[in-house]
Amino acid sequence: REQEGSRWSQKLGVWHLPDTFENRMLFQIIEEPIKHPSPEGIAQIEKFKHWLLSKRYSNSTITTYSEALKTFLTFYNDKKVAEINNDDVIRYNNEYILNNNLSASYQNQIVNAIKLFFATVQDTKIELEKIHRPKREKLLPNVLSKAEVKLILNAHSNLKHKMMLSLIYSCGLRCGELLT
Repeated sequence: REQEGSRWSQKLGVWHLPDTFENRMLFQIIEEPIKHPSPEGIAQIEKFKHWLLSKRYSNSTITTYSEALKTFLTFYNDKKVAEINNDDVIRYNNEYILNNNLSASYQNQIVNAIKLFFATVQDTKIELEKIHRPKREKLLPNVLSKAEVKLILNAHSNLKHKMMLSLIYSCGLRCGELLT
């Protein structure tokens, strides 16, 4: 707040400084260079996009897969695409996905994109059946307390609705099972 040029952001609720070289030096912020895929990688991504379009994949799938492939090929921008092997996929998993705490679903999208790309567009040394997917996260079900169940059952004044909710809850029925 006492630094010259600082401003209060009402929206964020914080003080901030302009992004200048002096401020970066003052707070010892080191700017990492932005990496891009190699020219060969960019050409392969475009080829992959055209293949996905010809197979009539949805636009969101095309975007997701091409961005996933772009991050993978950016990680290996110094290596020819044809020379990428299974060890490289494992290294990418460990050094990029796990180090950046990316989700299992994101990792699964990357695996889908890599497998599809290397199975269809690129002849390579990768053995697709050996590329593994992350384990599915096991989430515990949300269990209601007795008080919450009582509130739900007593929320309706209509006797028919109250009876339907009580029947569904006590017998563990689905809505469709109640109706039949």
